[in-house]
Amino acid sequence: MTESAKKPASMARLVIVLFVVTAVVALLLGMVDFITRDKIAANIKAKTDAAMSAVISADEYIQLDSFTDNSGLVKSVYEAKNSDGTFVGYVAEVSPSGFGGAINMVVGVDAYGNVSGISIVKMTETSGLGANASNTSFREQYIGKTGTLAVDKDGGEIVALTGATVTSRAVTDGVNAVLAAVNGGVA
Repeated sequence: MTESAKKPASMARLVIVLFVVTAVVALLLGMVDFITRDKIAANIKAKTDAAMSAVISADEYIQLDSFTDNSGLVKSVYEAKNSDGTFVGYVAEVSPSGFGGAINMVVGVDAYGNVSGISIVKMTETSGLGANASNTSFREQYIGKTGTLAVDKDGGEIVALTGATVTSRAVTDGVNAVLAAVNGGVA
């Protein structure tokens, strides 16, 4: 009889210990999130600002409240101007889905409607394959292009990354979404 009386007591103790450990870990994770949240946001903003400057050089970037994006990929559009008010072009943040998840990138479009540059802000593509989308040689293919672009495997002129066609298509889809938003739907 003492054997059966010990089982519920040890089981209850085990549940309590498990609950305490789980609560402590959850509290610690919450504290780490609270402490690092602002720093992470500041780092992402700094990286995005640097990417915007890299794709189109301007003195100020004014976020537009209204733009048309039928793709659902464009997150924000900025009008790029110099200090004298001269319109330079547009910069847009876009997040197409690649093989490893979202590819957060910034695309610049000059005053004539041509791609002026692409900068990858964050991605989780496969190292050595899809991650090569951040290489200059791949991104430079888009510079000067306009209209609807496609990778070579789909009859276009953008040479897809070897072993990373999904990533190449995702970047191209992102560029196409930005071109459509700024060339037809910026208000």
